[in-house]
Amino acid sequence: MPKIGPNVFIDPTAILADDVVIGPGTFIGANVTIDTGCKLFNNVTVLGPTKIGQKNEFFPNCVVGADPQDLKYKGGLTELIIGDNNVFRENVTVNRGTELGGGKTLIGNGNLFMAGVHVGHDCIIEDHVVAANNVLLGGHLHVERCAFIGGAAAIHHFCTIGRNAMIGGLSAVVADIPPFTISDGNPAVARAINVRGLVRNGFSEEQIEAIKEAFKKLFKSGKFLTALSKLEADKSLDANVQYLVEFMRRSTQGKHGRYRETLRCDTIQDIGNFYKEEKTSSGLQK
Repeated sequence: MPKIGPNVFIDPTAILADDVVIGPGTFIGANVTIDTGCKLFNNVTVLGPTKIGQKNEFFPNCVVGADPQDLKYKGGLTELIIGDNNVFRENVTVNRGTELGGGKTLIGNGNLFMAGVHVGHDCIIEDHVVAANNVLLGGHLHVERCAFIGGAAAIHHFCTIGRNAMIGGLSAVVADIPPFTISDGNPAVARAINVRGLVRNGFSEEQIEAIKEAFKKLFKSGKFLTALSKLEADKSLDANVQYLVEFMRRSTQGKHGRYRETLRCDTIQDIGNFYKEEKTSSGLQK
């Protein structure tokens, strides 16, 4: 049986694994599923529909699975899906999806959300992402694996944060952030390659040098579109450079440099197209 502290409310429809630990004052609402090895400290609120995987930790005063903060939301049956081995520190808030955003907020595995982080509706957070204290993730974001977001950075809705990217603290992100880069400022811009992060994640010296050369051509030449076209025509690109090039081309297609704006649903009928696009752009299970 779950270990349950005093003054806890658990809705009869909630499903909890036998070894889940529930701290004092916690509220678990309807249609919540919590898998093995999870620990909820005191005064945690989990609202449903929400599915939580294995070995997640929720520190005091987290609120996950709450209604989206979107005036277009009309009370539809949307959900939050959380993978395994995530840590949600104090006062983290995570909202469910919206009807027009595909209906799901998705969080992968091994992520760390430090104190005060907000994850907006319809976000996709992949694996091994770190969001430092008070980071604000607007709705419809896609944060790719191994990204690091510095404290108090604010990310505009519909942005994509590329894999292995690092964003400096207090940055205002209003457009897609290229993978493998360090970006900061207001508005944030890519300034260098995240060499330390790439080394930490097992990139070879040759791979890093190839990314550096592509970065110089794209962001330091002053001729971004010309450089992008030349790189696209090069059939011998390193796989990581190829991904960087594809990422930047997608960004040019979106409003104000935000690719996910092209997936935006304005009506319920558009949701079918949203799912079709998302299945090709993310490895996460929908």
